[in-house]
Amino acid sequence: MNSIIQPISSTHLHIRSKDSTQIVDGFNTSFTVNLTQAISIRENQECHVSISSVELPYSFYNVSTDLNNNTLVYDDNQTLTFTSQNYDIDELVSFFENNTAFKAIFTTTYNEQTNKISFQNTTGSTHKINLSLSTINKEIGFGEVASDRSILAGATLTSDHVANLATVHSIFIKSSLSSANVLSTRAGNSTTLQKVSVDVNSLGMIYMTQSDFRQISVISQPVIDHVTFQITDQNDNLLQLNNCNFEFSILFEIFPKYREFNNRRRDVITQRSPPITIPTQPQNIIRDDDLQFAIDETHPIENKTEAKHKSDRIVLDTLLDIVDNQ
Repeated sequence: MNSIIQPISSTHLHIRSKDSTQIVDGFNTSFTVNLTQAISIRENQECHVSISSVELPYSFYNVSTDLNNNTLVYDDNQTLTFTSQNYDIDELVSFFENNTAFKAIFTTTYNEQTNKISFQNTTGSTHKINLSLSTINKEIGFGEVASDRSILAGATLTSDHVANLATVHSIFIKSSLSSANVLSTRAGNSTTLQKVSVDVNSLGMIYMTQSDFRQISVISQPVIDHVTFQITDQNDNLLQLNNCNFEFSILFEIFPKYREFNNRRRDVITQRSPPITIPTQPQNIIRDDDLQFAIDETHPIENKTEAKHKSDRIVLDTLLDIVDNQ
């Protein structure tokens, strides 16, 4: 039988970005919320925090300075900087081709069947693409950490991997609330309250649906009255929503803190009493007023069964009582 411990109290906090105070200028995804009424947590209690809903516009760009993925360095000191905006693969190739300085050295093409980009050196001398200094490597099909590539006169360099313009595929809502039960591969204990998958295209709305997993962060600090938040991509870059507002809601639940000696926990399994074993051998039951005796018939007493012995005792005691009363 499962027994669910109910919260002592619960508080819903609905947050609108337009009501918050920005921390990083120009980014409404880094902000502070001051609670008018503080949430108090006693020493023998803990607070479970979870995100209950999210409404976030997909208004950030897939290539931008904010995501640190928009520069290509070539010939050691020449930098091609992509305008911060949304790109599909054709627009990305066109940006290479429309840059006069880059086009004077390389012709950029895209193979739709392999989803790879190629750079052909059209000059009579060797030129270099400095991938070790570039930030757009993954988008054009190279490793995030890659070595420089020299391209001989007339030769072509094709990307090692496929072009990848799905640059933001998960969103992290982080806070200043200290939690000991959430970890990340980036740096041990994590400040992440919730990871939200990006399952719509640009210009759509990102929602947290009922089927999405809700993370529960366990908080033990005594008072919650001031919380800072950050909304980032999977690489810890603040999302630039270009001044579009968003909303999300948080649920705070106060529970009694788990103690090993009383087995109190969020989901307690209550052990039933062991079943009563019915004896396989028959028993005679003899009642003496309010007393009940279970008799083992196989135990002889002076050539009598124990049941017969008990019966004789009761008769004798009755006779003695009669004599005493006369």
